[in-house]
Amino acid sequence: MGTYEKGKAPLEAESVDGALSPYVNAIEDELRRHRDPNSKIMSLAYDYVEGGGKRLRPSITLMVCESLKGSYKDALPIAVAYELAHTASLTQDDIIDKSPTRHNMPTAHTAHGVTTAILLSDMMIFDMFSRLAEYSDLDITKEQLATLMGYIAKAAKEAAEGEYMEMELSKKASSTVEDYVRLAGLKTGALFGAAAASGAIVGGGGPKVVKDMFDFGRHLGIEFQMVDDILDLTGSSNLMGKPMLKDLQNNASNIVVIHALTHADARTANVLRSAMAKSAYGLSDVVELLGIFDDLGSVQFAAELSKKHAAIARTKLRVLPRGAARRNLEMITDWLEGRRS
Repeated sequence: MGTYEKGKAPLEAESVDGALSPYVNAIEDELRRHRDPNSKIMSLAYDYVEGGGKRLRPSITLMVCESLKGSYKDALPIAVAYELAHTASLTQDDIIDKSPTRHNMPTAHTAHGVTTAILLSDMMIFDMFSRLAEYSDLDITKEQLATLMGYIAKAAKEAAEGEYMEMELSKKASSTVEDYVRLAGLKTGALFGAAAASGAIVGGGGPKVVKDMFDFGRHLGIEFQMVDDILDLTGSSNLMGKPMLKDLQNNASNIVVIHALTHADARTANVLRSAMAKSAYGLSDVVELLGIFDDLGSVQFAAELSKKHAAIARTKLRVLPRGAARRNLEMITDWLEGRRS
């Protein structure tokens, strides 16, 4: 498996892809195995589950399990369950945000309508229980299975709470950095945290290891969300796989925008708020907005804050045995921190 050591050549996306490749292949083999050709709606749902992304969350589940147990085999069912949960949440996010594309492809509601998209996300969620049922044939205890279910429930409830919190904050004139960090920890961090904790549970980790892995994933998720926010405002549509400035257009909580609004003078704040009310942006709008964020140091602030959460995530990994799987987890943390363009 591909591994990464600090102090060597600069980390590139290809290095991450190489490290993830064995885990991604195993996950995608499982997804193909569970596709039901006799169910049109299930096949359509799996089209979206198989449609793209780096499979970070389920790969983290497999890596944590492998680090503790020497093999990730027993973590495959729960890893697939988290990929189903993640894709279901993205399908619902796209409906809420009215996003036309994801991974450079039409979103489910764009291609098939809102009603079908809701049903597809339902099928993904319900199929998670089928994946959990596979543990009747694997060597885990009833207590471990109950704990797995508890973490899935925790992730789902916190993600929903985060979505609701984001809608509420979008109605406010301003949000604080503290609001944002709590929101990111719920909406994004909960699923990363539960995925990592579940790998520790199936891997036989004790309560401290499981808790530390949840904390690792939580902070990794916050880091991930902050970098995603930066890229939404400074990246390209091709890199993101979705339109730029969508967060601004949706009046969504974005750490760069929150910092800018907090530190802008009245005239600049009005420019930002006017931009948030627009339905489309021209090149001059983008140039002006990026200039404002640069002048206020908002992108740099977001980058530094993401680094702080990355550093916390790395400390939590120390509870795992040294080895290739732990190095890969460290590599993912480092790669996310450097994903700036």
